[in-house]
Amino acid sequence: MAYTDQFLNAIQKHLLFHKIIEPGDDITNRNLKNNIIDFQDKAGIYTDGIIGPETLWEIQFPYVMSTEKMNWVRCEADKINGIEGFDNFILREDAARQYNLLKQEIRDRGGKITSSGGKRSLTAGVNNHRSAKSMHYAGLALDLSINSGFFSPKTDPFVMVKNKGTNPKSYWQVYCRAQGGELIEIEATYWDSWGSGKDKKIKIKDRFIDFTATAEKYGFHPISPRRGYLRSTNKQYLSSEWWHFQANPLLIPEFSQFGIELLKIEDYSPEFIRMQNRSIWGNRKSIFRKNWW
Repeated sequence: MAYTDQFLNAIQKHLLFHKIIEPGDDITNRNLKNNIIDFQDKAGIYTDGIIGPETLWEIQFPYVMSTEKMNWVRCEADKINGIEGFDNFILREDAARQYNLLKQEIRDRGGKITSSGGKRSLTAGVNNHRSAKSMHYAGLALDLSINSGFFSPKTDPFVMVKNKGTNPKSYWQVYCRAQGGELIEIEATYWDSWGSGKDKKIKIKDRFIDFTATAEKYGFHPISPRRGYLRSTNKQYLSSEWWHFQANPLLIPEFSQFGIELLKIEDYSPEFIRMQNRSIWGNRKSIFRKNWW
C-alpha cells in the first residue's frame, strides 16, 4: 500500500517518540512494514505489520497523553434581527485560529457569519441528525444558524445552490449575501416552510460571496446531507446539513483517530470521556477518511 507524505511524516514522528527509529532514518513505503512490526512487538500487540485501528491507537495514545493540550476558544458570530442564533460559540484553539481568519474576510466584504454552535457537549444525545462521531465533539466543526437560509432566498443571509457534480462532499454551494460580494445570478434551492419537504428553485440576482469556497480557503469543508434529506419522501430539514463546515485539514487521512482528537483537548481524559458518553468513547479508534467522515 502506498501512503501519502503527510501520513508517513506522522508515522515517523510517532515512531521516533517510541524509539523504534532514530533521527535521520528513512521512512518509506518499502521499509515501513518492518518498522511497524518492531513497534507492534514492543507494544505487545499482534505483529502483522498492518497499520490498523489498534496499531494507530497504540502509536498515538502515549504520544497525545504526554504532549501539551489545546484549549477551548470562544469565537464571535453575528446575531441578525429575526433570525435565531448565537453571538458566540466555542472551537478547539487550532480550529478557532482558522475561523477567525474566515470571519475577518467575510466581515471585511460586508457579509455576516451566523451560528447555531460549534463545540458540542460530550453528554449531548445521539440521533438521526447527530452522529456519535461528530467533529462537533472535538470542537472541529461549526454550524451556521440553521434558520439563516433555505426558506426566504430573496432576503436570507445565506442562499444554497445544489451542485451539479457528483461529489457528495460538495452537495451544497452556500452563498453569503454581502455588499462587497460579486453581483451574480444563482439558482437557489429552498423550501416553503420547515416541514414542506419539497425542493423548489428560484433565480436570485444579488451581491454574494461564495461562502463554501471562502470557508475551504481557511480549512473549513462542507459535508453531504444525511439520508433523512436525500430520500424522495418525508424529507427532513435537519438532515440537509447545508450549515455544517468542519476543519478537515487539521486531520490526517487514514491516521487521525476520533478519540485522539478529543484527547488533545485540555481536561479531556479517557476516564472523563468514558464517564460522559460511552458511545463516543466506543468510537474512539475510528479513523479519518476510513470510518470517520
